[in-house]
Amino acid sequence: MCGSRGLTRFALTCIKHLSGLAVAGLIIVDPSQPKRSGWKQKLKKAVRLDGNLWHLQNRLFPVAGIPAYRVKPLTECMPGVPQIECTITRKGKWSEYFSPDDIARIREYQLDFVLKFGYGIIRGDIFSVARHGVWSYHHGDEEKYRGGPPAFWEIYRRDPVTGALLQRINETLDGGVVLKKISVPTEGLSHTANLQRITESSAHMVRCVCVDLLHGKADYLDAAPSKTQAPIYRAPSDLQMLRFWSRLAANWFRYKLANQRVDRWNVGLVHAAPEEFLKGDFYPHVAWSAYDEKNQMIADPFLISGPGGMRILCEEFDWFSEKGRILEIRPDSNGSLCLGTAAIEEDVHMSYPYVVEHQGETYCIPESADRGPLEHPPWRRQKNPGGNCLRIRATEPGRVAGSAPVVYWPYGALAARQNRRFGSLTKGSWLSKWDEAGIVEGRSCDVAVGTVAGSIPDAGVCGGPRMRERDPGRPSLTGRRCASGSV
Repeated sequence: MCGSRGLTRFALTCIKHLSGLAVAGLIIVDPSQPKRSGWKQKLKKAVRLDGNLWHLQNRLFPVAGIPAYRVKPLTECMPGVPQIECTITRKGKWSEYFSPDDIARIREYQLDFVLKFGYGIIRGDIFSVARHGVWSYHHGDEEKYRGGPPAFWEIYRRDPVTGALLQRINETLDGGVVLKKISVPTEGLSHTANLQRITESSAHMVRCVCVDLLHGKADYLDAAPSKTQAPIYRAPSDLQMLRFWSRLAANWFRYKLANQRVDRWNVGLVHAAPEEFLKGDFYPHVAWSAYDEKNQMIADPFLISGPGGMRILCEEFDWFSEKGRILEIRPDSNGSLCLGTAAIEEDVHMSYPYVVEHQGETYCIPESADRGPLEHPPWRRQKNPGGNCLRIRATEPGRVAGSAPVVYWPYGALAARQNRRFGSLTKGSWLSKWDEAGIVEGRSCDVAVGTVAGSIPDAGVCGGPRMRERDPGRPSLTGRRCASGSV
């Protein structure tokens, strides 16, 4: 379901996530156009006693201007998909009903489900036109906020998280069957930024439901509807807008104050096998590097070995430029980790230098949010006869030395559990060279760790996934089960 203008970027992203799982069978178009206000309505709005500041907010920072809400015409985004125009009948102030003829026409397509990206508060027989009903997004936690504006009241109420849910809708406003639900940290500096964040973060939920359907694990589709008794919010009053702006100002002040302080991360070396970190009573001794640069830090270390000895690749981040590069750190003659030299430096932020060994060569696939997954060229270690410096150069984007295309593994996600692998780099194995042998150059395997301010309880083991009893994982000293922790 969508409006006659087209589909938003958010809707297109949701549909793109369904690639390989579902095929678009019909587009239900709302042919109605926004009514132009007459001079009486314009005069009434001009002299209204409340809601002026919310109107001003939308004039200055229009919600329709966020990237997720930008509209693309139907003729450009979904050619070849049949369309039908369905005119609704309004009953009461908000309820919209489809005609019996339109209901019958939609049923002829035998749809599995309908995704709602248009119309208003629909009611009636439309809920039964598809096998699994009509699905709709609600950007807000239905247990706290019903109505709208979305992503606004979380900032107003100082809620640390903003929620979103995909629901099978029914007659109750925001009280349907909850299919999937997520939450993200609230962006307290801007309403539009908070809305953009939760919108783009929720696009994957429809794919998750379809995957569950294909695997026969979607019994929740017929679960009881949400019993929420949350208040129904509407556009804020002028007094509420003044409070909202004061909260934005306070959040901005706290943000600037927090930026006056910076975390100080460091990396170190533990002379132990990776399996030792899976033992609950293991408390390692960490040899921390001597890195101590002002307004900079290092993190995300990866070990590499070779004729020149053990090296560590890590991220060096500059707090002022907010840009990272990949640094090489090596031990000196006394075995202590000395200051590093730049290994990879580009005009974009680089971090998390994932290391892969393949056919005697060492490759690095650094992460960069400024580039797409296949725009990350793998970097190959260029062996230096002197053994004193690590030099890396880019290979063909998306491929490593003629191997299968590289699938980018984002930080914090476990590729094995998403049925991904690095092409032929590991030949389907999740064991690195160190895991398979347990010994590197005749000595116990070393493990690189990263931490905040050298505090062991906050440290986490870095590097690739490990195997234990055929179960892949990424061990952590903290036991956390999220990004930067165990997986």
